[in-house]
Amino acid sequence: MIKRGEGGITLIELVVVLFIIAIMGVCLAPAFGEWLDNFRISQAAREIISSLQFAKIKAISNCREYRVVFDASTDTYQLQRGNLSGKSTRWNSEESKQVPGHVDIVKDATGFGTTKGNIQFNPNATSTNGSIFIENAKGKRYRIIIFGTTGRVRMKEGWELN
Repeated sequence: MIKRGEGGITLIELVVVLFIIAIMGVCLAPAFGEWLDNFRISQAAREIISSLQFAKIKAISNCREYRVVFDASTDTYQLQRGNLSGKSTRWNSEESKQVPGHVDIVKDATGFGTTKGNIQFNPNATSTNGSIFIENAKGKRYRIIIFGTTGRVRMKEGWELN
């Protein structure tokens, strides 16, 4: 038989436990927000890299130039296919993407700060040299580097030019 005061928990014990959980939640909320911002920018960088590698594969497999055009003013990038027309190349848009919210394309593909630029991939697996610079509101930065002689794409945290 249970005597009075021996079974269960008291209201004071319950309030203390809930208070401790609330304090832990308040302490962890800013860390979760920072983690989410860092996840968004790294995900945006991976999506840009994926689009660049897709353009390279399409150029090789279709024996035609492909390029990815970046617009820093709208934070968008677009895959375009080259159509040979006489001696000049016309470009046809295939798909357009927007970087996630709170992530900005800061500089164009040449890295010189203009609003528009592109990276072109050729059927022989070469490309134009360039970098894409992205940044989030918290100051986290990534640089996506494209090596023209091989068409290799690499991601680097920060904007250092080495």
